[in-house]
Amino acid sequence: MELIGKPPIHPVLFYSGKVCGYLIWGLSIADALQLIALPIHSITIHKYFAGFLFITGGVLFTISMINLGKSTRLGLPTGDIIFKIKGIYRLSRNPMYLGFDCFTLAAILYTLNTAVILMGIYSLVIYHLIILGEEKFLAHRFGVNYFEYKKKVRRYL
Repeated sequence: MELIGKPPIHPVLFYSGKVCGYLIWGLSIADALQLIALPIHSITIHKYFAGFLFITGGVLFTISMINLGKSTRLGLPTGDIIFKIKGIYRLSRNPMYLGFDCFTLAAILYTLNTAVILMGIYSLVIYHLIILGEEKFLAHRFGVNYFEYKKKVRRYL
C-alpha cells in the first residue's frame, strides 16, 4: 500500500501546513493532559466547545479512514485508485479534511494562544489549497463521474 503520494500543491506549503496542524493538535492535547503548560487565554466554555469540536473531528476522521480503507495516503496517489463516493463521502467530499479543520479549530479555541491561532489559520488555508489541488486531480482522473458527484455533494458540508 502506497502511504505517501505526490503533494497536490507545492511540497513546502503541503508539508509545512500539515506540520503546523499536527503541531498545534499535539500541543493542545499535551496541555489538556497537563503534560505541558501553554499560555492559554480561553475560558471554560471555550474549552468545552473545543472538546466538542475535537470529538467531532475524531469521528469524521475515523469514519473517513474506514470508508477510504487502503486508499488512504498522504498526498495524491501515483497508481490506480477506486473512486470512493459511498458512506460519509455521500455527505461531504472532504470529511477527513473537515475532521482536520475541527481539530485545528478546537486547538485554536482551547488555547486562544497567538502562536496557535496563527499556525492554525495557516494550516486551515493550506488544507483548503490541498483540497483544491485534489479536486483538479480527481476531475482529471475521473472526468464526468467526478463532475456528477461534485454536483450532488458539497465540498465540506
